[in-house]
Amino acid sequence: MNSFRFIERGIRAEIARQERILEGGGEVVQETLHFDPGSGAISSLRSKEEAHDYRYFPEPDLVPVAISEEMLSAARAALPELPAARAERLERTLALSPDSAHLLAFRGELGDYFERAVLAAGDDGASAQALANWVTGELVARLEDGADPAASRVSPQALAALLALLGERRISVGAARRVLDRLVAEGGEPGEIVRAEGLTAMDSEGELAGIVAAALAANAAAAERVRGGNEKAIGPIVGHVMRETKGRADGAEVARLIHAQLGL
Repeated sequence: MNSFRFIERGIRAEIARQERILEGGGEVVQETLHFDPGSGAISSLRSKEEAHDYRYFPEPDLVPVAISEEMLSAARAALPELPAARAERLERTLALSPDSAHLLAFRGELGDYFERAVLAAGDDGASAQALANWVTGELVARLEDGADPAASRVSPQALAALLALLGERRISVGAARRVLDRLVAEGGEPGEIVRAEGLTAMDSEGELAGIVAAALAANAAAAERVRGGNEKAIGPIVGHVMRETKGRADGAEVARLIHAQLGL
């Protein structure tokens, strides 16, 4: 066979052939077979009945090895946590979704980074699921394909601190993404970036309420449609607020203020 694709097709054809033999009560014999990629047919070339037909012979330089239970126990103890077991643990102990747990477990570098971020967050930090979402989504999307986040400028501690600011609603999702962009490019500490760029979330009882009122006045037709029950019409109003606040406003809070000011 001259390609891996033909090898795969040949193996699948042989599996099917042997299944038919066994299901028919026959016995599979040792032989060399030929697979024709054109027709998909398998034909016999020559039979081989004993080990010497394959030119097998003992390796004279290798002594027999007796495998003891102690050797097996030591080998088992030396094994790292396997991906399936890690996925089960992450799902059970950190309440991750099955998809998140599976991705983090089977991409070990992401799982290692995530677990360091969870430790950095502690009991009062961002939820494990939020950290998992940002590791596998926002952070991975900003790195080269297949890159190890541990090799990036974003430390697990920095990501945990960023998610803590977001969880406390001290910054908006849009602002958190801008901070992450800076971290990926330059590294640093999230709190300092927030202060330097003026990204602190706005107080809904102060300036933000006024900006929402102005957005409603500027988008009166959309406001009337929202008042009439068309929730999709809220988009232009939210967009107006986000432009005015340069992304500092929290989207959920903006939506709440819009509904409140419309008497809904």
